[in-house]
Amino acid sequence: MYSKFKYSLFIIAIVFASCKAKVSTSTAAPPPVNVSVITVKDTIAGSYDEYPATLTALNEVRLTAQVNGYITGIYFKDGDKVSKGQRLYTIDQQVYGANLQQAIANLQVQQTNMTKAQKDADRYHELEKHDAIAKQQVDYADAALDAAKKQVAAAQANVNAVRANVGFAVIRAPFTGTIGISQVKTGTAVVAGQTILNTVSTDDPVAVDINVNQNDIFRFLKYAIPIRIHSGARW
Repeated sequence: MYSKFKYSLFIIAIVFASCKAKVSTSTAAPPPVNVSVITVKDTIAGSYDEYPATLTALNEVRLTAQVNGYITGIYFKDGDKVSKGQRLYTIDQQVYGANLQQAIANLQVQQTNMTKAQKDADRYHELEKHDAIAKQQVDYADAALDAAKKQVAAAQANVNAVRANVGFAVIRAPFTGTIGISQVKTGTAVVAGQTILNTVSTDDPVAVDINVNQNDIFRFLKYAIPIRIHSGARW
């Protein structure tokens, strides 16, 4: 009985050792892979191809007038570097300034009318509590107050619109870049949304548009030239 027990333990030990060996073999790291190393050096190309290219700004904006009027000031030189928010042009603000003052005055009048309508409505509602006034008069007062509030809202909207026009009379650089040649001079009449004043573009970085023949592309791929290029490529 004892010998059989020892024999069983011996078999179990052999199986355990075999499993452990298999696990160790399966988790072992793979051997290193041989690689080739080549040092890149500058050299003169044996041949090359030339293609016409066009430099293009990655960001370019045409400046147009947003209000009608006459150019009253130009605050840069053609080709200058300009900063975002820098003043570039001014359009005559006298008309828009006068319109703003008129709009503000009209708003004040409407606010006064609303205050009067509010007082009338409050007074009529107080009389209504004592049955000292007809219900129809109270309704009229409430309607007049509601109309006065709408008049104030409309007058305020008009002030905002006119004030925006005053702001549009100053044209500023939309971003930092280079400004081109001015298309208008001082005193030029401009039309909102139509007159182009100038162009502002970035110059760092820039794009290069290259037109490459499709046959040449296939040739480049054949020789595995290590550059990204395609018809009408830009990089």
